[in-house]
Amino acid sequence: MSVVAALLVLPLAASAATWTTSAQYGEYNFGNGYTVNNDCWGSGHATQTLTVDTASGSAPHFWALGNQPVGSGNVKTYPSARLNIGKTVTSLTKLLGNWSTGTSAGTYDFAFDCWIPSEVMVWTQWSGQKPNGSLYQSNVSIGGVTYNAYHGSYWSFLRTSQSSSGSADLAAIMKWLVNGGHLANGTVGSCQYGAEIVVGNGTWVVHSCSFSQ
Repeated sequence: MSVVAALLVLPLAASAATWTTSAQYGEYNFGNGYTVNNDCWGSGHATQTLTVDTASGSAPHFWALGNQPVGSGNVKTYPSARLNIGKTVTSLTKLLGNWSTGTSAGTYDFAFDCWIPSEVMVWTQWSGQKPNGSLYQSNVSIGGVTYNAYHGSYWSFLRTSQSSSGSADLAAIMKWLVNGGHLANGTVGSCQYGAEIVVGNGTWVVHSCSFSQ
């Protein structure tokens, strides 16, 4: 093959490694337990385009392009990767959430969202967005990370030092809640990681995210 011919093939090979959707709940299934969903669930949301790197199955890489309008301050979309866990909190020996994020815009938060079956969120990075409820306890040290814990209709743990990459000891956070009598020892269903988008015109990028058990 000539050099010119080879160069012409490269863009085709690159485009074949991505999957794109603008469907409200468009979802890509890697076939190994991980799925990525566009998740345009909030009232007043605008169209959003989700692109998934199909070669990133063990640590999904995806990005969402959209222009979410100013509204009542509610979350419009949550493009995110999901994995089902299926274990009770007390039986967890390990559950780490790992992440690396890139560009973002507007009002948003990058966060883990787990259901046990009550909702528990762990925020890693955010701008202009506030957690649900009110501050329950500040400077809580869990798994080597310090959080501010908020409680409203669900629990939210916000890192006192925001980070675009790292790991969160989700099992330790859940056990803190159960051992403290804040939640029953439920079965962990799905855990997700992605961007809760409120307002903004741009691209929100998750370079990678995964759950280690």
